[in-house]
Amino acid sequence: MRHANTVYLNTQLLIWQSALPPRQFSAQNPLFNLPDKHFTELCFFYEHCLVTFVPSTITMSTLSRKEREKESMRRLILDAAHRIFKEKGYDGLSIRSIAEAIEYSPATLYLYYKDKNELFFALQYEAAAAKRDHLAPAALIEDPWERLQEFGRLYVDFGLRFPDWYDLLFLTRAPMEHIENQDCWALGMSTHSFFVETVRACVEQRYFKSTDVDTIAYTLWCHAHGMVSLFVRERMRMYPEAQRMELAERSAAMIAKMTMSL
Repeated sequence: MRHANTVYLNTQLLIWQSALPPRQFSAQNPLFNLPDKHFTELCFFYEHCLVTFVPSTITMSTLSRKEREKESMRRLILDAAHRIFKEKGYDGLSIRSIAEAIEYSPATLYLYYKDKNELFFALQYEAAAAKRDHLAPAALIEDPWERLQEFGRLYVDFGLRFPDWYDLLFLTRAPMEHIENQDCWALGMSTHSFFVETVRACVEQRYFKSTDVDTIAYTLWCHAHGMVSLFVRERMRMYPEAQRMELAERSAAMIAKMTMSL
């Protein structure tokens, strides 16, 4: 069973590797030497957040040359789109600007993405996958209250380490009319559901006086999102730089205690 789980998790890490920030997972990662119980919990986290399963035999090394060329081109397009988004924001991102950056004609890009929105959704999926993987270590914690605290810490850490990804997911005013039908939305909802289920486990073990799981989860998320947004949008400059992180940590501890008393 452990071998099957290893193959399963390894498959997911291979599939999502291209979407990860510099700290990438691999089959040699210490995660693969975890005790069975924690390893199973981590597999559950990834299964909970799974959108599309691709057999482990499908990797870049086993794709045909034509398929590898297509994947390399998509990678080139998305990398350029990410750079332009970081520099110019959503309004500065266009099929033409990406084509100029990679020195291809706009017509070539339309062979891969039908329009700017479809390309942007692909970029959002990468951001959602990176966020999901950054939060994954919280799944290793057995106690739901400690797991919730670590989930929150990792959430804030993701936003501060990768502000462009966070901006792309939560702050950019991009078209939303069809996003509910996109894989990035399903992936984000799955990660959020894992967070809500952790809150539910805390309620069941009476870490909160209230039994209103949705309101508790929403309150905690609002606080974490607001905190990260202030940092991402550089609205913390009224505080000395040396005090900002300490202030954020004290605020998180305070909101947790306030929520427990509800």
